[in-house]
Amino acid sequence: MARTFPPEITMGMDEPCRFDIEVFDLEVVEGTVPADIDGLFVQAVPDQVYVPEVPVLWPMTTAAGGDGAVRAFRIKDGCVDFRTRYVRTERFLLEREARRSLYGNYRDPYSDDPSVAGASRTTANTAIYFHAGRMLASKEDGLPYEIDPVTLETRGVWDAHGDITSLTFTAHPKFDSDTGEMFGFGYAAKGETTRDIAYYVIDASGKVIHETWFEAPYSAMIHDCALTENFMLFPVMPITSDLDRLKAGGPHFVYDGDLPQVFGVIPRFGDASEVRWFQAPPAFPGHTINAYEEDGVIVFDLYEADGNGFAPVVPDKNGRPTPPGSVTTRHVRWHIDYHTGEERLTEREVLAVVNGEGPHIDPHRESKPYRHVFVPTLDRDKLETDVNGRPYPVMFNQLSHFDLVAGTRDDWYPGPAATFQDPVYFTKSPESAEDDGYLIATLNWPTEKRSELVILDTLDLASGPVARLRLPVRMRLGIHSTWIDGALVPSWR
Repeated sequence: MARTFPPEITMGMDEPCRFDIEVFDLEVVEGTVPADIDGLFVQAVPDQVYVPEVPVLWPMTTAAGGDGAVRAFRIKDGCVDFRTRYVRTERFLLEREARRSLYGNYRDPYSDDPSVAGASRTTANTAIYFHAGRMLASKEDGLPYEIDPVTLETRGVWDAHGDITSLTFTAHPKFDSDTGEMFGFGYAAKGETTRDIAYYVIDASGKVIHETWFEAPYSAMIHDCALTENFMLFPVMPITSDLDRLKAGGPHFVYDGDLPQVFGVIPRFGDASEVRWFQAPPAFPGHTINAYEEDGVIVFDLYEADGNGFAPVVPDKNGRPTPPGSVTTRHVRWHIDYHTGEERLTEREVLAVVNGEGPHIDPHRESKPYRHVFVPTLDRDKLETDVNGRPYPVMFNQLSHFDLVAGTRDDWYPGPAATFQDPVYFTKSPESAEDDGYLIATLNWPTEKRSELVILDTLDLASGPVARLRLPVRMRLGIHSTWIDGALVPSWR
C-alpha cells in the first residue's frame, strides 16, 4: 500500500487492524469459561483497508465508513476459538483489485473514483443478525451479505430471493420469537437522501410476506426500530441528509437540534395509508430498548440524549461544537395511543439516567413487559488523563445492570483507561430468570494496545468477570454485537 493512514484514523480507537486471522483455543488468564455456554459471539467491525482519497476526511468516514469485518468467538465446552474475516463486498473486491481506495467519504458517492460509479458502496459493517438459517452482515446503506457462520467466508448479497427491491436494509431488524418472522425496513430506499421507506415482513423461511412503501417527513437517519404485538415503530433521528450539501462536498448527516422527535407507527401488516407520525419535544432518540402494549397503548422505551448524541462524528447544522461531557443519556418511556386523534406526545417518563448506549435485554422479553437492562456506560468521574491532561480514548468504561422495578443499578469498572465494545446478553437457559445470564464483551486497553474477552455472570456483575481471555492482537473498535445460540450454528471443529 503506497499511502499511509492519517493521524485522524490511527491515533484513537479507530486504528485499523487490516487482517483476517484465527486463533484456536484462546488463553484463559483468569477464572473459568462456564461449561454451559454454547454459542457464537459475533460483532460487525468497520475496518478501513485503504486510505480514503478525499480532500476532507469527515469523522463519520473514520468511525463508521470502514470495510466490514466479522469478528467471531465460538464458545463451547469451556473453550473459546476466535476468527475475524473481512466481508467480501463488491466494494472490498474492487478496491483489492485496484490496491487503493476507490470510495470516498461516508455515504457520499460524489467523492468516489469514477471507475466505481453505479457499484455498490455498502461495507456491511454495522450489525450481524441470524434469520432463516442465515447469518447476515449489514450496514443500513445497502443490502446485507450472507456469511458462513463457521468459516466466515462471504456467500453473497442476500435479497430474500429477489423480493427485497429497496436499495437499503436496516442493520437493526426486529424478530417475533413466537412466529419466527423478521420485521425490517430500508430508509433512503430509492437512493441517498431520499425520503422513501420500504417496510418488509419476512417469514421464518426467509420469504417476504408483506411489503409497503411510504415517505418519512424529511430525509434523516432511522437507525433503529421497535416492534410490539401489533405495531412497528420508526424513530426518526434529528440528523438530516441533503443532496445539495452532499454534492457540494459537505457531510452526509448534520444534527438539527430544533427538530422534534418523530416516531412513525404502522400496524405490523399495515399499508402506507395507515402510517401515523407522532411528535415529541426536541431530543436525540438513540437505540430502542423495547416496546410492548398495555391496555391498548404502546409502551415505547428508548435511550434519549439531551443534545447531539453523535457529536464526535456528526457536526451541528450551524457548526456549533458540543462541549465534551455535556450530553446526558436517559432511559425514557413514551406512551403512544395509535388510535387517538392526537399526534403530539406528552406522556413521558424518565426511568434512569444512563450515560451509556447499546442496551441489551433478555431476548425472550422482546415485545413484552420486562425489567432488566444491561448496557455499557461512562462514568466521567473515573476518566483518566495522560501527561498532557488529555482524557484517554475511552468510550464506555463500565458495564451496568439496571433493574427498572427495584430502581437499582450495578456496575463493573475494570480499571483506568479501559473501554468496552458492544456486549451481548443472554440468559443461562430459556427457563432462567430474566436477569440470570451472561454478559460477554471485548474490552480494549488503548494505551497498551491490547484487547481481551471478558465473561460476567449477571447475578454478580459487580464482582467482575468469571473468565478473562487474552487476545494476542489488538481489536479495532467495532459496532454492534450479537449472540447466536449454539443450537443454530455448527461447532467449529
